[in-house]
Amino acid sequence: MAGYRSYSYDQYKMAIDMYKDGFKLSEISKRLGVKKRTVEDWIYEGKKPWLARWHPEPSIRLAYVIGVLLGDGCLVKPRRNIYEVELKVRDYEFAKEFSKAMSILLGKKYKEPEWSKASNRWRVYYRSKAFYTWYKQQTLETLKKYIEYDKETVANFLKGIYDSDGCNYRCKRIHLYNNNLTLLYYVQYLLKKYFNIIATGPYINVRAGTICITKKGGIIKTNRNNYRIDISRKRDLQSFLNNIGFSILKKQYGIVYNIITILKA
Repeated sequence: MAGYRSYSYDQYKMAIDMYKDGFKLSEISKRLGVKKRTVEDWIYEGKKPWLARWHPEPSIRLAYVIGVLLGDGCLVKPRRNIYEVELKVRDYEFAKEFSKAMSILLGKKYKEPEWSKASNRWRVYYRSKAFYTWYKQQTLETLKKYIEYDKETVANFLKGIYDSDGCNYRCKRIHLYNNNLTLLYYVQYLLKKYFNIIATGPYINVRAGTICITKKGGIIKTNRNNYRIDISRKRDLQSFLNNIGFSILKKQYGIVYNIITILKA
């Protein structure tokens, strides 16, 4: 059974295509190295291996999820054979937007965000071995074809990363904070190319080794440099809010919040 579950999307799709082209089951089995009984299950029973139950196609939902996963989102494997995509955040609107995107992307029932007393955050998670396995194999370079599929996917990717790590200071400056300089340079490139928005920087926001006091009075020490890029010209600010924007209302309208929440330890 374990072998059946581990077959890839490409093997499954090739088997289906070969059958449609008139190949016999025994020949499909031999050519693909898949058990004949498994091929029969795929074709006659409509069964799919785990890794074929989801396949990446460019979409605004996938672009948004990628943006979130490069920010606050994460992949977790709490126990054997459980593969989860998770988001824990303080903003309900953000958690709801992410849940909506994930449910549509994976074709699963929408999950209402749940409040976690342990983390003092809204939590959303979806289980998908296929998505988990696919995303684990990606780099920023390989993700670009999904991000830059068209202008809409670019806008949704940027919304995802800014929902995660962005800050709108009273509609006078929009900041994006991250530890990954390559990612920040890429965001600058997308803003300029697709929306003619100039983001200056990157600037050092917090140096590695800095001691910070959290909102609850705890003390943390940053392990890496944290950087930021800034959008400050009035027309650029307006263009960002109109064409990309935030899912979180307090960010969209520039309500200031405690900056410690966006520092990456």
